[in-house]
Amino acid sequence: MYEEKSCTLGDGRTLAYFDLGDPSGPPVLHHHGAPSGKLETAFFKLGDAAAKAGVRLLAVDRPGIGGSTPKAGRTLLKWADDVEAFADRLGLEKFSVMGYSMGTPSALACLHRIPHRLNGISIVSGSGPSDIPGLADGRSPDVARVLKFAQHRPRLTSAVLAFMKFGTRSPEKMIAASGKSMPDADQAVAARSGAAPRFAAFLADAMRNGTTGVRDDMRLAASPWGFTVADSGVPAFIRHGTVDRNVPVATARWLSERLPSAQLKLVEDGGHISVLDASAETVLEQLHQQALR
Repeated sequence: MYEEKSCTLGDGRTLAYFDLGDPSGPPVLHHHGAPSGKLETAFFKLGDAAAKAGVRLLAVDRPGIGGSTPKAGRTLLKWADDVEAFADRLGLEKFSVMGYSMGTPSALACLHRIPHRLNGISIVSGSGPSDIPGLADGRSPDVARVLKFAQHRPRLTSAVLAFMKFGTRSPEKMIAASGKSMPDADQAVAARSGAAPRFAAFLADAMRNGTTGVRDDMRLAASPWGFTVADSGVPAFIRHGTVDRNVPVATARWLSERLPSAQLKLVEDGGHISVLDASAETVLEQLHQQALR
């Protein structure tokens, strides 16, 4: 199911992607988190969820991540241009976007840049801008530290990512260490049989060609975005856990204020990874139904 494909853009760069779910269903472009890549879809079993929801889920590695070619000087809005070019190559006139965690800024860049191409947007456990006071209140100190490094200390960020990549050789130890700061709902997901090797696999795959692509991806998400989040008339769905310690729930409320037509669903006692784990099919079904309207 998780077979890597490649799309060549007009400038010769390639974007690596998975084509999952129902090939005849309405297309949804999944924006992975960070540090992560398209293989996180296997961790969350998004291929199965897409098939059940009847959508064609396209999970794309952003530049320099996984199998995608690096792009010097890239920005969030330039990524939206890549998405439009990718959609053109695949013959997609309209599609939806889904942003998970630190993939949210990239998905929102599409909402800002190419709203005319979108049927809908779904944000799950979505991160917000770093320059908005109060959004990070309650964030795990470990996560806050890494994001501060990502914004201001590129060499140190690369060193941290290299250490994480080395840690993927011992998946059980790695996920046990990561789980110490997780809320109960996330710890339950991480403790499942097979979760550790799948978690390690998507981290290792994202950094298969080094740490630079993931480092730059984190920097873009953790820095001012370069555009304003505003309602463009595209139907939006926001889903967030109330005890998320990676991205505090204040971010979901902030996003919903800027997208007043969005449907906001707060999951009581939901964490960061548990929300997508439990609701992937529902999230994709919402986008499916929206595409049919």
